[in-house]
Amino acid sequence: MGDIASVAEIRAQAEEVAAGWSAPGSPESWRLTAALFRAIAADAGLLGRLAALPADRLPALLASAAISFLVRRDRPEPLAGYFPVPGGPQPPFDDGFYPAAHGFVAARLDDILATCQGRRYQMNEVARCAQIALGIAATCPGPAPVGLADLGTGAGFGLQLDRYRYQVGEQATGPAAAALSLDCVVHGPHQPPRPVLPPIAGRAGLDLHPIDVRDPAARRWLQACGPPEASAQDRLAAAIEVTRRHPVPLLAGDVVEALPGLLDRFPADLPLVVVDAYLAVFLPAGRRAKLAAILAAAGRARPVTWLSLDPLVPLGPGGRDSVQGLPLPGWLVRDYAHGVFAVLGARTFHRGAEHGELLARAHPSGQWLEWLAAS
Repeated sequence: MGDIASVAEIRAQAEEVAAGWSAPGSPESWRLTAALFRAIAADAGLLGRLAALPADRLPALLASAAISFLVRRDRPEPLAGYFPVPGGPQPPFDDGFYPAAHGFVAARLDDILATCQGRRYQMNEVARCAQIALGIAATCPGPAPVGLADLGTGAGFGLQLDRYRYQVGEQATGPAAAALSLDCVVHGPHQPPRPVLPPIAGRAGLDLHPIDVRDPAARRWLQACGPPEASAQDRLAAAIEVTRRHPVPLLAGDVVEALPGLLDRFPADLPLVVVDAYLAVFLPAGRRAKLAAILAAAGRARPVTWLSLDPLVPLGPGGRDSVQGLPLPGWLVRDYAHGVFAVLGARTFHRGAEHGELLARAHPSGQWLEWLAAS
């Protein structure tokens, strides 16, 4: 069992996620997601019970998934009326949500904790793939094939990048007949590169508990971990179908300790892109440093690019540093205190040399991106 999180840490975790979903300009449809985390942060009884869970299971996020799971399964009224149903629109949100949520949690506290037992929070927001695709286009331009490794891969949606279509600002790329199209609005004065991917010559993912999308129970939990937002749930359903049609290798293991074995699966001369989306932010500093050292060692023989899409550390609105140790402009850190977002960064290792670059800041559910890279 890992370290136990305090009530204050769990509350801060919930408040940070809520801030990420409710930044100025956020779509109305995301109000429910933010409100769910605010309700968790404000419920002292729930927080006290969650404090018995190991910190590495992300108790606040796990509780949000448990509540969503029970609401989807049992349809308790009036709370269920705020949650979208598969294929349906986003229901209207009003202040009645908070008493409904508080009443449900009070009545079902034991059920919420029982749902948390034996499970881990595994959110697979496939919309982030648009941001990752831009990062790959910026760091691996040209026709040379690459290997794609996805850390904390969950169900492996991030390994299907070349099977999705992308609409990034005014630029559209990807297969015209793709089953899933991902839209990403461009903010700011700088245009990102066109999201054209190099050929992916090999792919594999690593997760402590990979998700088999062929398993109905696993799919139900995956849906519960997704934001209770109609478009996010629709994307999730489409990504599940893509992954069922195109199985990819998913390895079970610790994302740091098993990383050398994952990298060894690829041909020795194939350049690698190693993607971390909302993983490194949850690793202690020492384990992040070990991850970087493993990638640097692998980069002695071939180019290895670590592409990271993560909030700042330490966790919470006081975050001030990139998980990759990249320099950040002061204005970006100051903005972070008013609304949590991710930063997209790249560190490339090859023959003992290293190049790092801050590429963009990005909405936590892939809805927008502000390109920052000088190139």
